[in-house]
Formats: sequence, C-alpha cells, structure tokens
Amino acid sequence: MADRQMAEQLEVPEFHADVLETILSHVPLVDLVSASHVSNSWRAAVSSSLIHHNKPRPWLILHTQGTRSPYATTTQAYDPRSGVWVKLSRPSIPYISDLKSSHSNCLYMLSSSRFSFSFDPLGFDWRHVAGPIVLRRDPIVARVGHSVVVAGGGCDFEDDPMAVEIYDLSTCAWHACDSMPGNLRDTSASIWLSVAATDEKLIVAVKESGSIYWFDPVVKSWSDAFKLSPGQPVQSYNIGYTNNTLILVGLWEIQNVARVKVWRVGEEEFECEEIGEMPSAYVEKLRSESFGYCSLNIRVAGSTVYVYNNTWGVEEVVACELIPDGGCRWWSVNNVVAREERIGERLVFTCAEVGIDELGRVMRAENRRFEVSPPS
Repeated sequence: MADRQMAEQLEVPEFHADVLETILSHVPLVDLVSASHVSNSWRAAVSSSLIHHNKPRPWLILHTQGTRSPYATTTQAYDPRSGVWVKLSRPSIPYISDLKSSHSNCLYMLSSSRFSFSFDPLGFDWRHVAGPIVLRRDPIVARVGHSVVVAGGGCDFEDDPMAVEIYDLSTCAWHACDSMPGNLRDTSASIWLSVAATDEKLIVAVKESGSIYWFDPVVKSWSDAFKLSPGQPVQSYNIGYTNNTLILVGLWEIQNVARVKVWRVGEEEFECEEIGEMPSAYVEKLRSESFGYCSLNIRVAGSTVYVYNNTWGVEEVVACELIPDGGCRWWSVNNVVAREERIGERLVFTCAEVGIDELGRVMRAENRRFEVSPPS
C-alpha cells in the first residue's frame, strides 16, 4: 500500500518496455519488489525481465548464532543474479539449542523437550513442536514430502543412538521407524553423512566410504546398502538432489594435488556419470590454511551447487551451475562472514530458490528489512 501511495505522488518516468526491462535486469532482486508496485506496466516489465533477461538463481545463505546469551542470530544472503550480499535484519530466533543444518534448505534446533525447524527459503518462518522421544546430539534432519525425518545422532547413553523418528506435518504427531542400518553405527551423526531428499525418500551417503542408503517414510524402513562408484579414488563424497537428479560432488588428492568432480548418479544402481571438474584455481579457494580440505560440504538448489569448507577463515565459496546440455559453469563467492572476526559464533550454510513473492512476504512483516551491500 505504501509503495502505491508513493507511486501516485511521484511522477513515474516513462520508458519503452524493452529499455525498462534491460534496466531492471541490473537491479538487485530485493529492489524489484518495490519496482513491481510502481505501476502495472512496471510490474509487467519486472516479470518479463526476470524471465527473459536475468533469471533469479538460488541464493547462498549464511546464518550465524552466538554461543552465549542472548544467542543472537544473523542472516546474510548472496544473490548471484546481481552479485550482491543482502543482510536480513529481524528479531533474533528464540533460542532452543545450537542452530544446525544437515540439508540444503533446512534449519533446526533440537533439545530434550523442543524441536524448532524452518524450511522457509530465508529462514524467517519457524515451527516449534514437542521434541522427539530419543535425545539426540547431532542427527540428520530433512523434509521428505509431508514428513520431517530425524535420524541418528543419538547420545551414547540412549538405548538406540541410531533411532529414526518422523514428524508428520499433517497430523502433528511423531512416529517411530526402523533404526538406521547397522553398518552406520559408527557414522550415524550428521558430521559423517551427506544428505539428499526427494518428495518420496531420504538418501544418505557416508562421506568417507561412499556407501549409500535410502529411507522411505511411508513404509518407515531403509534400503540395503549400495556403493557409489565414480571410478576415482574419492576421499569425500557429498550428494545432493536437483532437477530430479541425484548428483555427487567428490574430492580426492593425488600427490598433494586436490581434485573435485561432479557426477550424475543413477537412481537404480547408483551408477555415476561425470558431468564436470572444478578448475584447480577454484579448488585452492576451498583450502583452509590450518585444516586443509577436512570439512568439505555442499548445498544444492535449482541448478546451482555451492561447495564450501565448513571452517572459519575460508574466505570463498565455490559455485557450480549445472548446464542443461551438459557440463558446468564455475565461479566463486566471497564469504562476507569469514571476513569479519567471529569469536563465539557458530556458522550454518543453507541455500534456496528465492523469488519476488518470498521477498515481498518478508518485507510486509514487521521488524524485518533488507540491507544490500554493493557488489564485491
């Protein structure tokens, strides 16, 4: 309403439609929300610009949480369409426990009595429910259809640290399921696993070995083990699901030279077909001076894969766009959080497809705003 009133009071400049669309293609996505309310012709130009000139691409989103009271949270997001970082200002998320994420678009906090989770693209909308029966320290958490799967990561004193429970979003009830396969006993925490989710199943891969399993929340049971076989001596297996395709991002070192490749994975026998290889200059950007490549992870949305080293001080995240006709396009993103001294904070990575509708909904809420930083 405020945008319309402002537009009525201002003299809106007239542009030819193609000229206006070209201009808007260079405007950050968050600013297009206001532009779309200027007039009907501007709204049409914004829509056309996003379709024909400069399409939105998945955002990389960095969340920090203080480790001391009041456990303040901050969110900064990178919009690759315009090459800008956007700081999201809002009231801090009510503290339940450590902020975590084991899947590309999932944030959660889990305590002995409460389970808080968000699948909102920017982490604004949260749901708070009673916690699962089994006390967990580092589970994998992902949404599969109408279920939120919470698996493994149980505390040592629990009878079954590999227990699996699902929270039904329709009935608001918890259900016990078959435990994780016995072969995952030593690797059931999220730190050892990479996770992908479809509308029907959860897929987990052991990062070190490439053993892979899938879980069906309808029948509440697990598959037998399969082995990812990319034909390379991979040391770190990371999986993701994008555009109805399971992908593998693998890292290995040969004579102190690190290599990273992307494979398309078949869903029947999990056979691997190479898509592309990360240029060596970008591989070096993932190296931590103190820890090397010890904690390589990925976040996936749309056709974009963000590859990062989850240790403080790594100043760049490498991005890969999967090209429909085959191959990859690579670039890197400066990690604005790593530039700053972050003592007493934990860092969580997610990514999501963000559009005008999501941004408009957030902007209409109270005490929430966006601050755009100039391109680096």
